Amino acid sequence: MQLSAVFFTLDSIVVDGTEKPGASALFGALDARGVVSAVLANSPSEPTRTLLETLGLIPHALVGTNGDRKPIPAPDLLFRACEVLAVPPWEVLLVDSSDAGRQAAASAGCLFAGMNTSGAFTIGGLEEVVGIVDGAGPSR
Repeated sequence: MQLSAVFFTLDSIVVDGTEKPGASALFGALDARGVVSAVLANSPSEPTRTLLETLGLIPHALVGTNGDRKPIPAPDLLFRACEVLAVPPWEVLLVDSSDAGRQAAASAGCLFAGMNTSGAFTIGGLEEVVGIVDGAGPSR
């Protein structure tokens, strides 16, 4: 199985308005591997975009609850990010630290990496995401 994309909930890469350790390095490592990234926000996109730009965290896509998209645990944000990035959900890894994220990933057919929570993968920090991507096989 190969991974074409890694999606992050905002809480998995930012805490209290500050980048979590390793977030910017992770975006760079994914880019180097040809793996696209998205940030999913359970709020409108614009304030999140401003925060991410301020922190220098620039994913390939940012998807918020704009319009009629329902927040996680609904799979709406995942499906929209897949549509924007032209990747099938079964080639996506969602990184989050909540049961709601695990539920959204299951509903969308994505893999789930739980930060300090159970999932297909359980990780202690963002630095472990690259190992999952590398172990999944070549990207497109």
